[in-house]
Amino acid sequence: MSTKRDLVELHAHLGTSINPAVLWSIAHDQGIKLPTKDYWEFQKLVVLSLERKITVPEYLEKIYHTILDPLSSGTHPVEKAVHETFGGAYRSSNITIHELRLNPMRHNAGGAQDLDHVIMAALRGMERALLEYPNLKAGLIFCMAREFSIEKNKIIAQKAIKYHKRGVVGIDFSGVSKKGFYLKDYVGIINECKKAGLGVTVHSGEAYEIDTNDMWDAVRYIKPQRIGHGILAVKDKKLMKELSEENIILEVCPYINLVTKAAKSINDLKEIFAAFKKNNVKFTINTDWPETVLHAHLNEQIEFLVQNNILTEKDIESCMDIAGNATFIKRTGIGAYL
Repeated sequence: MSTKRDLVELHAHLGTSINPAVLWSIAHDQGIKLPTKDYWEFQKLVVLSLERKITVPEYLEKIYHTILDPLSSGTHPVEKAVHETFGGAYRSSNITIHELRLNPMRHNAGGAQDLDHVIMAALRGMERALLEYPNLKAGLIFCMAREFSIEKNKIIAQKAIKYHKRGVVGIDFSGVSKKGFYLKDYVGIINECKKAGLGVTVHSGEAYEIDTNDMWDAVRYIKPQRIGHGILAVKDKKLMKELSEENIILEVCPYINLVTKAAKSINDLKEIFAAFKKNNVKFTINTDWPETVLHAHLNEQIEFLVQNNILTEKDIESCMDIAGNATFIKRTGIGAYL
């Protein structure tokens, strides 16, 4: 019996959950040209830290979509990446409930590979990890992109519904909003996802946004069970009250918020969590980018929060209980639900 605490991960992205050594191996296996032929230079390029901070939009443009997504595109890389990600998280942090999110259209080599084949590859990778680690429960969340058209995002939602019984457990909105993107345009699509049994979460309130309008739109139109990040809510007491009354859970990623400048300092994080607790806003602790930020594994983040008096051990236990109840991995049976 393991002496490690069982942890729950509700918010982690495939591209940033792949160990750089695995990315390096995929590149050489697939013959993909990298910006450097030296591994350590590559690692330095893709990995952030508290000493090397970068905003989310900047990281997405310069590293995530230009380097990480291509390395995890195609059936073989996707299967390997998903398999290694689930297994690595279990070994490093004893994550026993793990939701991993991805936008399948970011991993089909720009449309060169069939989307269903890429999705099946991701599911195979997950099922391989479930066979290796019987204590693990896992599921995939598909991300619609704010940069995509409604037509493209509708396809992603339809694929999530199609593969729900195979282990796709939820739908999400991620990315940086472009002109003409409105959450209210997705009410019908989201209702179809809910009817099919998918959980719904929305990236919003990550603090590089100007105000809480997007979070309000999410609450009013999408009515999600959870919101990814959501730390901007501390600026709006009425919004915090709404989140509390509607029992919407925040998937907070504190260490990444520091590295991406969403939170300015440790004291800033303390104030954010204090406000959430005071206003009865439920939150969970997650990694977001566990392998492309130094010391960002979930067990390391928890140690960081406790050692810096940001949260107490009691708070951490509460977060894990909330996460365990809020997970979209609800069923028992075959495949991803074992």
